[in-house]
Amino acid sequence: SACLLANKFGAKLAGVYTTRYLIIFDGCSAKEAKNALWLDHDVSEEGIQCMGQHLVDHSELDMLPKRGKNSFNPNNYFRQTWKKSFHGSKMKEGKRDKYPYATIHFLMAGMGIPSPPKFTKHFHLLAHADGSWGTCVDYKVNTMTWKGTMFGSSQEIVNVLNDDYVKKERNFRGHYEMVQDLISLGVAKRSSRSGPSSLIPSNWQELQGKQSISYRKNQPPQEWLSKFNGILTYISSNTSWNIELPKAVTEMHRGLVLEVSNRGEIKDGGFDQFMYDEDIFSHAITGAGTMRFTKRLSISSSIKSHEKITVPRYRRL
Repeated sequence: SACLLANKFGAKLAGVYTTRYLIIFDGCSAKEAKNALWLDHDVSEEGIQCMGQHLVDHSELDMLPKRGKNSFNPNNYFRQTWKKSFHGSKMKEGKRDKYPYATIHFLMAGMGIPSPPKFTKHFHLLAHADGSWGTCVDYKVNTMTWKGTMFGSSQEIVNVLNDDYVKKERNFRGHYEMVQDLISLGVAKRSSRSGPSSLIPSNWQELQGKQSISYRKNQPPQEWLSKFNGILTYISSNTSWNIELPKAVTEMHRGLVLEVSNRGEIKDGGFDQFMYDEDIFSHAITGAGTMRFTKRLSISSSIKSHEKITVPRYRRL
């Protein structure tokens, strides 16, 4: 997503937010960080604009008043809530679950960016984003519902993912090679789920996950940045979406990540106040029984970090 916006609009990569760490590049100021467009995250800080695809609404009564007015999230826009999500793979026709594709897919559609040729690494990267290729196998009813809601038949990558992507041997060979490239550059080998899906072909199951680069507080920042830039270069060169590589990590700030383990812990209509009470910076509903959120990370004239805070009510991660 960052490569696309850099190539089209000349955007500069100001930093990376992992929900635990805010990593700032090349002397970017607090004001610049706040004025940036935060991609693939749902930030609840007044003045920050974000575009993401995680589930954020607890119930239909939520207004999310801390959220930037120009922010966009398909789940929020179409009022997809926690209660109406996580139906599983046996969802009935006519039902809708949370948005199943990646941020890059709606960015491309919104800007009229055509899909690349099939069987290219560019195409495989787009299929791999947020594990969309696997989601389209596991949750067919939901992916087709959202396809009609947001894309119609105009976006070829979405059409192919819902058609026969995992059925073609040529797709497997290309996707496998691309995943091996990413692992060799430093992407984590772990899967995105605890167990394999019975619906996904066995040879494809080992390709699930492989989405992240871990940042550790005690790791030399330039060592991490070298790995990050290697992956950024790989994406940029295979998409032809040019982006300027960051030169240095100049600041690192840590927030406190907590988890709500039961939707019922927050009453319907009480989530907006909960966000103020807990001073939530960002959040995402990550499963049928879990919501992760980050607090104690504020952006003002200076970016403050709070690392040792005890909050007994929720589980610290």
